[in-house]
Amino acid sequence: MSQHLGTGFIREEMTRHGYQVVAGAELPITGGAADSRLVRPGDLFCAFPGEETDGNLFVADALRAGADAVICSRPPEGAWPGKTIVVAPDTTRAVGELAGAWRRACAPQVIGITGTVGKTTAKEMTAATLADRLSVHRSAGNLNSREGLPLALMSLRRDHQVSVLEMAMDSPGEIDELCAIAEPRIGAVLNVGLTHVSKLGSIEAIQREKLSLVRNLPADGCAILNADDPRVAIAANDLPCEAITFGESDSATLRRGPVTENGLLGTSFDVSFGETTERITSPLPGAHTAPAVLTAIAAALALGLTLRGAASAVYHAKVEGRARVLKSTSGATIIDDRYNSSPASLAGALLMLRGLSGRRIAFLGRMAELGEHEAEEHRKAGEIAAASCDVLFCSGETCRTLAAAAAAAGHPDVRWFPTRDEAAAEAAAILRAGDTVLVKASRGEAFEAAIPVLEGRP
Repeated sequence: MSQHLGTGFIREEMTRHGYQVVAGAELPITGGAADSRLVRPGDLFCAFPGEETDGNLFVADALRAGADAVICSRPPEGAWPGKTIVVAPDTTRAVGELAGAWRRACAPQVIGITGTVGKTTAKEMTAATLADRLSVHRSAGNLNSREGLPLALMSLRRDHQVSVLEMAMDSPGEIDELCAIAEPRIGAVLNVGLTHVSKLGSIEAIQREKLSLVRNLPADGCAILNADDPRVAIAANDLPCEAITFGESDSATLRRGPVTENGLLGTSFDVSFGETTERITSPLPGAHTAPAVLTAIAAALALGLTLRGAASAVYHAKVEGRARVLKSTSGATIIDDRYNSSPASLAGALLMLRGLSGRRIAFLGRMAELGEHEAEEHRKAGEIAAASCDVLFCSGETCRTLAAAAAAAGHPDVRWFPTRDEAAAEAAAILRAGDTVLVKASRGEAFEAAIPVLEGRP
């Protein structure tokens, strides 16, 4: 029996749900994709409806790119011999049903991780830590939504003992839906912050959604909760399952001491659990990454490792974090952390930058989805930036507030530009060996276009 999801399993499961299935060759499926441009041979392509386009328009492109199976809401034109084609009225529902069935067939221990910031870093750290002892599956990239998480499960194999899944939400009930598919036994809530407040309406609504992860855990499960965030810690009082709380708080069951920052090489700190204390050496830079490490340690403890074993696993972990460290032709170091930005993650990145040697440059863009809090949060970010960098570049109308706040706080070199490209060109012109540039903005700002400019690549 193949360890991978196969077209035969897809055919049987989707037929059982009453969907129209055109059977193709018996082939292994090694991943899932919703963007035809990202399809690789062996993928299942899922034609989700979108806000701006419809995945059904790209089914033929996905099949030509090598997808061996598709789930769509209308049949593609033409003949596709050897391909498995499922036609379902609600593609999102059908993909979720398939993902849930495949997860049950593989039966791994599922760890769900949510929070306003740090989910991907915690997911990667947890997966890397557990991989020291177990066969571990993890969700790829940002496959964390009601469409993305089912796609992540398409790469699950029967021989995986653990699946570490990131769970996000931008609408009420989304995490409940993800839990119904994944059925996590271990769930971690990192923090509750303002990102998505423009869609959810209030911090209390965000709190309810995030905590729904641990409230979906079974009685024999384990909740992992940030003791330093009161909106998270409160859940420990009314859960039917075990809870491991982490943080600096004296009430934490997994208690962290002061963090020693080792520049871009990582951090170290003491952690106590019961009567045992171990020194933790993490490859993740910045004190703001400590919750990700503590989440990984707590998950290891929940799966039966000792604190010493968890500490050793963290030390040996090979982590692919969000931030990439690049070198420019000028000799400057670029910290490419532009995947996303929120008040907490930006503050953490700026505080990390502050601790580095050499000339420190922050290159910042807008933080999105803050609703009525947008101006105030950018003002606060400007005040933090004023104490964290030697030169501040920022772009876009929203960041006028950030730039003004930094200048008002006494920063001597604030440079605001109307556009990202103007800011990137000016920043690239001043870079020299020994500089470190932090690049951070929300995804919609498309700061990936600035990276080649800063690197000095044509």
